[in-house]
Amino acid sequence: MNWHMTISVLIVVALKVAGMTLFLLYFPQIFGNSNISFTPTESSGAVCPRRWDFHQGRCFFLSTSEMSWDESRAICEEEGSTLAIVNTPEKLFLQNITGAEKYFIGLQYQQAEKRWRWINNSIFNGNVTNQLPSFNCVTMGLTKTFDAALCDTQHRWICDKPTK
Repeated sequence: MNWHMTISVLIVVALKVAGMTLFLLYFPQIFGNSNISFTPTESSGAVCPRRWDFHQGRCFFLSTSEMSWDESRAICEEEGSTLAIVNTPEKLFLQNITGAEKYFIGLQYQQAEKRWRWINNSIFNGNVTNQLPSFNCVTMGLTKTFDAALCDTQHRWICDKPTK
């Protein structure tokens, strides 16, 4: 075997290793598998509770069970968090990890004002699809949009809180 052939083989092997590494690293994002953790639960001294995931300086919990919007909100509050407020481009990553499930987030229609507000009372300036008169809560996932939903329907939910 000459040195040209040896170098060619080494380049092919290096490319295969790099490709496999990238595939395994981005597998959850490619296939939307929310059961695979997307980041470590501890980073740069930031610690998230067990079963929570760290991203962009915050801790996120994606439920595996389903409840109404009010029950979901209460569970998040018990954990010292809120339903996710997806009001920055950095938090839109949540749309990529929800997979084929719909998750309640902290966005609700205020009948008196006739506008959508986050649970921290800030105004939502985006678009909500599937708006029907009694659909006053919002889910995200599946279609990668903010979808209006009945608040009493049971869905999964996403809690969000700062790291410790």
